[in-house]
Amino acid sequence: MNKAPITQIKRFEQIIQDQSQLPQGWTVTLIQNDDNLCWLLTHEPSKEAVFVDPVHGDEDALEKIIVDLRARGVRVLAVIDTHTHADHVTSAPWLAEKTGVPLVMHERAPSRRVHLRVSRDVELYSHAAPLKLLITPGHTADSITPIWGPFICGADTILYGDTGRDDLPGGDAGAHFESLQKIKASARPEMVFLPGHDAEGRISSWKTQLEVNAGLTQPKEIWVPEAAAYRGPSPRFLKESLFENFK
Repeated sequence: MNKAPITQIKRFEQIIQDQSQLPQGWTVTLIQNDDNLCWLLTHEPSKEAVFVDPVHGDEDALEKIIVDLRARGVRVLAVIDTHTHADHVTSAPWLAEKTGVPLVMHERAPSRRVHLRVSRDVELYSHAAPLKLLITPGHTADSITPIWGPFICGADTILYGDTGRDDLPGGDAGAHFESLQKIKASARPEMVFLPGHDAEGRISSWKTQLEVNAGLTQPKEIWVPEAAAYRGPSPRFLKESLFENFK
């Protein structure tokens, strides 16, 4: 019998792969379940925080984190689900209810539990910095890319040293390539890149990604045919994920 993955909590210094430093006042916490990465982004001076892509199975760890945030007077602004996941069940609706904040997703997300839907690139106000949500279809039709302060959340659109697959329902390699260009235009070299999946939980500066991630520099005539031709194994929890995440 397969054992349930153990949730791991990791700090910036445990997962950064280069010499990057966070600007003063910003912190990031990784809540890792198997290769699924949930991010807690925090700006200490303004006492603001954002959760990105929480995973079912992490509820006990998230409960403890919420208690700590409240004890420190940190206010969660939003829970963001970057797309409809096909490889794990989301806990975003539960976490949004638990923290009393909106669940944010793309307008095309099928879930009926979303509170705030975005259909175009937007900037939401916060004291710390604008919370930017870029519309970045490709991996799925409802993919978005959050950018807040020094952080870029690549979700499944951009992985560490790779780009996400387009062979699952809603995937579109041509749209994915255009989304990569949009993200590149919005990114700065010193920003910290946070992927949606990685067995080691690795992160780096955006500058490092441009050096190690060939998919970010390939021309369209090479990248799109290769991405369109890719056929990977079916995700382990495809049926369960789509059933639950469409609710």
